Amino acid sequence: MSYLSFNLDPYGQSLLAFFLLVAPAGLYILGLYEDRRGHWLIGAGLVVHALSILERWGYTGLIPLSEKRDNISLTAFIMAAVLLYLRVRLKPKDLSLFSLPIITVLIFIAIGQRTMDSITPFMQTPWFYLHVLFYFSSYAFFGIGAAAALQYLLSGETAQEGLSYRLASAGWVILTISLFFGSIWFYLAYGTYWLWTSKELWITITWLSFGLYLHARITLGLRGRGAASLCVAAYAIALFTYFGVGTVIKAPPTQF
Repeated sequence: MSYLSFNLDPYGQSLLAFFLLVAPAGLYILGLYEDRRGHWLIGAGLVVHALSILERWGYTGLIPLSEKRDNISLTAFIMAAVLLYLRVRLKPKDLSLFSLPIITVLIFIAIGQRTMDSITPFMQTPWFYLHVLFYFSSYAFFGIGAAAALQYLLSGETAQEGLSYRLASAGWVILTISLFFGSIWFYLAYGTYWLWTSKELWITITWLSFGLYLHARITLGLRGRGAASLCVAAYAIALFTYFGVGTVIKAPPTQF
């Protein structure tokens, strides 16, 4: 246990961990302001959120990428960082309207997850950490892209649909890189590059769903409400892959 754990007793550590996630959730929601106030509030939320990630790292002594609480929190953190970047650079109208509620909901889901504060020997490799980091980074881009698509469906503003396409494209590339790192990790851990369990099957379906969306938009020229709806549907499949497989559909206990 390092100095980042603040040398608190377990009860105090739990309260600190809770506060360091609730506080950014509140700051993110206040970031719905579309002016500089919103930028500063989201930035402040990112600072506190980063402290929560460092607190987990210090408390466990492990890179916080192996448990659901940490992965969901990381996804929300990257989503908030991408959103802030887009707001400052591109100033997309009302992108926060759907993005910030999604981010906040993810944080509260993370808070509700049980933690084991341990890691199996199979996960003690850089390939696993690279796989998970890229995997949940792709989910962050998919989430912001779906939020932009939802905003387009609500407002009909063409720029939002184009933005959702660019974000989904980036997420698909990042997910592809994640699967490459994951296959190396699988080979080192299990002696095979892929296992056709329910988890891997639905990850493949997620990859194909966004691939279908990109193919329809690039090759078939799909635009407007059809493209935006397909982007949102692909994101729904991605969410089911992570939250549904293992609950609705049982997955092996070794899967994150």
